[in-house]
Amino acid sequence: MITYPRWLDRDTGKEPVLRLLGIGNAGVNIADRIAVRASLPLETVALNSDQQSLNASVASQKTALGPMTTHGLGASGDPEMGLEAARESMSEMRQSVQGADVVFLCAGLGGGTGSTATPQLAELARANGSLVIAVVTSPFQFEGRRRSQQAKDAMASIARHADAVVHFENDRMAEIVAPRTEAEETFAACDDILFRSVASLTRLISCPGPMAVAVPDLLGVLRGEGGAFLFGSGEADGGNRAHEALEQALRSPLLERGKLLHEARKVLVHLSGPRSLAFAEVAAIMQEISRSTSPTALLHLGVSVARDESAPLIVTLIGHCGTASHGEKAASIPAAEPVRSSPPTLVAEESVPPTPSASTVSEQAPSKVIPLKVKQENLPLDPIDRGRFEKVEPTIVEGEDLDVPTFLRRKLKR
Repeated sequence: MITYPRWLDRDTGKEPVLRLLGIGNAGVNIADRIAVRASLPLETVALNSDQQSLNASVASQKTALGPMTTHGLGASGDPEMGLEAARESMSEMRQSVQGADVVFLCAGLGGGTGSTATPQLAELARANGSLVIAVVTSPFQFEGRRRSQQAKDAMASIARHADAVVHFENDRMAEIVAPRTEAEETFAACDDILFRSVASLTRLISCPGPMAVAVPDLLGVLRGEGGAFLFGSGEADGGNRAHEALEQALRSPLLERGKLLHEARKVLVHLSGPRSLAFAEVAAIMQEISRSTSPTALLHLGVSVARDESAPLIVTLIGHCGTASHGEKAASIPAAEPVRSSPPTLVAEESVPPTPSASTVSEQAPSKVIPLKVKQENLPLDPIDRGRFEKVEPTIVEGEDLDVPTFLRRKLKR
């Protein structure tokens, strides 16, 4: 059952309270970069068990997790310690989501604090009636199997409570930048994707326009039918801005270069631009998206207008790739070809008797099975020389050389 946030009461005229939470070292860094990069109507909160990270954060509110458990030194990548720290600070975590209509949870999964506190915060925010959107990253493959498994477990826990999960895999950095790009520039490009996701969703929720997105439509897409969450965003200005912005959005790694768009069951398209945004541009973008989606996909459109006339045209695509039903999976599997019998194997008549077929057995009378007679050959075991006893007088007893083994003297068959 879909629950709706409290700010849907239009009579009050109250703007929604949007809150950005950074959890753990990686999450606090992501939230800080988002908060510094642009002025968004977001309240920022940093939650971490590492006191040094909290001191360096630019968040307006800071919450230390598990001070008696970690003593301000962090969870050291240990999920058990991170869980104990979250339990110790459960009341502080509940306060951090209280009163928020939309909660963004930023975390890097695979460690101790982010992997354990984020699912707890998602559950608390959902119980508070908030719209919960998690923006998370998973570790590099070279960081080891343990971190990867911890990230998978955390992802499954977050997905049970969050309305949407914007998941970015660090291993996909190679798709964003050139191979020889500097590390700082590479991480900045990844931060740009995370920033675009939060900024687009914030703009979609809070910005008015001639064709505002209905919140039930937004929730219907975010709380999709399961499967992968897809996201793409692009912006451009100039005479060809519609084509360039859409092309940039389709190249997003979270769309797998447009592949996931064709598999989506529900897609929400949001266009934000200056007052000069023409209806022809909106129609051209929607026609191109319609050609890139499945004929059965349900499309939702939203348009908002910025006050600044120099604002760029921003195209945002949000959706879910629903999993196919059992019948659809069965229909997609090609029918198996009939198994053809392998050619007969040629064997010696003396080693394996021919096996009659079933039809031959039913037509013929049973015959007597004649056992095969195997002939045993004699091995050439007669001694050729006496080796080191060549110059020693043989031991002869009753005409037999006792230096020769008994089975050779008596010519026994083995």
